[in-house]
Amino acid sequence: MVSGLWRALVRATRSAHGLPALHEAQVALLHRLVAAGPLPPAKVAAEMHLARSTVSNLARDLVAEGLLERRPSPTDARSVLLAPTARAHDVLATFSRGRIEVLDAALSGMPAGQRQRVIAALPSLGDLLEQLEAMAERGPAR
Repeated sequence: MVSGLWRALVRATRSAHGLPALHEAQVALLHRLVAAGPLPPAKVAAEMHLARSTVSNLARDLVAEGLLERRPSPTDARSVLLAPTARAHDVLATFSRGRIEVLDAALSGMPAGQRQRVIAALPSLGDLLEQLEAMAERGPAR
């Protein structure tokens, strides 16, 4: 159910704000580059635990969308750096703001009692998220 809610929120936000349909891996790559700045594809692949060919394919598609650019490396003439464009920054910021607006509109459309139950459940969902993240950091159970 959680993944269904997330997908619906993403679709509604894209629709409401005219955002491009990006795959999760593309969004993750853009977030990584926005946070870290331009990086060589090999470093992105290592940090994101992806094959270099996967990063290359993601980059190719994002370049075609005008969300990513390849820049010559200042330290290695044979290499490039992947850098998010201004449009990528705008798309990510719009999605972040838009997601809140869409969620607020959806909650406002619910009867007051249902809306209050959803809002009351948020702290528990936050606790669940922390538990799941801790489990992911610990790795496989032994």
